[in-house]
Amino acid sequence: MSLKVRILDNIFWLSMLLVCLASCSSLESTSGSPQGQSSLYSQLPFALAEQKSPPREIQAIQLYPKEQPGKPPIITLGSNNQLTLSFDYLSQQSRQFRIEISHRSRDWKESSIPISTYMDSFFQTYIQKSQQSTANDPTYQHVEYHFPNDNLRPIVSGNYLIEVYSYRDDQLLFSMPFFISENKGALQTRAETLFAQRSDGRSINQLFSTYRYPSMVEFPQFDLSVSYVQNQFWGRMRAADFLNTSTPGQLTAELNRDNTFVSDYPFQLLNLESFTLDGRQVLEFQPETIPPTVTLRRDVQGLSTKPPLLPGEDIGFALHNRSSRYAMVHFSLETSREIAPTDDIYIIGDFNNWMLSDFNKMQFNPDNRLWEGKALIKQGKYGYIYVLEQESSIKILNLDPNFFTRQQEYLTFVYFKDPDQNFDRLLKVHRALKP
Repeated sequence: MSLKVRILDNIFWLSMLLVCLASCSSLESTSGSPQGQSSLYSQLPFALAEQKSPPREIQAIQLYPKEQPGKPPIITLGSNNQLTLSFDYLSQQSRQFRIEISHRSRDWKESSIPISTYMDSFFQTYIQKSQQSTANDPTYQHVEYHFPNDNLRPIVSGNYLIEVYSYRDDQLLFSMPFFISENKGALQTRAETLFAQRSDGRSINQLFSTYRYPSMVEFPQFDLSVSYVQNQFWGRMRAADFLNTSTPGQLTAELNRDNTFVSDYPFQLLNLESFTLDGRQVLEFQPETIPPTVTLRRDVQGLSTKPPLLPGEDIGFALHNRSSRYAMVHFSLETSREIAPTDDIYIIGDFNNWMLSDFNKMQFNPDNRLWEGKALIKQGKYGYIYVLEQESSIKILNLDPNFFTRQQEYLTFVYFKDPDQNFDRLLKVHRALKP
């Protein structure tokens, strides 16, 4: 047998061994990347490092285009469009808040340009109004703030961060990203589904974009860049790997196969529109406790113990009316043997903006050998997952392939490095949905 044949034969059997090892795992890890490549982005947190997780008394945070809850927080520069920032704080007392916004680079570093360059107003203002809930135990104040307005008006495009502070002690409570686009040029993005590309058998969506840029762009090969985001997971935003400017007036971009997106993020659906025993998810409801207690059926890693629920369009946000109630929701998870009791497991979802915090960290119960956690959640319909944090990387604990897969949302951002003022302008955004 020739040396070349022996090498090929060894490579074949080695690859088969890797496939077998990966198939035995219920973790979405780097071993599941295409061609065995390691993707840094698949290990990053879902939220930005610049996002501040809120304290326990701040709940149901949302930032979206006015009257379009669930849509990405993007508006067009110079338009009459506004964003709505909404949240609850658990109190019977009315409070004031200070809000501040800052311009950011495409990789979320604070821009070097002065405030007067990106604001036609002060960079901060105050929220003084709220509505008290009619629901009790707990009582809460609901806040809605719409901007841009006369007190808070950005005048350039790009990435922004809004920060909310306590007026009383100037403590930073939470922060959220938003975007202002110039809506210049013509942008199209398509997602091509590729099967059998990963060692764990899951399909991927590879993105391809075409952008007809405006005439003001003189050196597209130097000044233009493209980034992609899946499902508004801002912490996993990734830049295009390949840019082509050989056609005059046109830029094409794509992600390499070893750096693209899993096509079927598996979410468990949590339907809390009403706190009732449904025989499907809710195992127990105790309305007499403060707050009311909801106990869910256990989840099992690699197996669904709950009948599948059909998702609708209204997933991912709380019910915002004054009578909507909160409950302390108890989760439990049975994991495989490869998960040690000393590991760090979190439950994250729409109800906590996909952010890791001590509030949603689970504890291992040696008596029943289940991971247990709880979260204060407002009535609504949410997606959630369990994640394992290991050595600063985040891995999804895959539960069951039959869990519903939310329609995948892909956002494409085209940035222009302004050569005169040296900051990242956001020229165009495209939103594509992939079933």
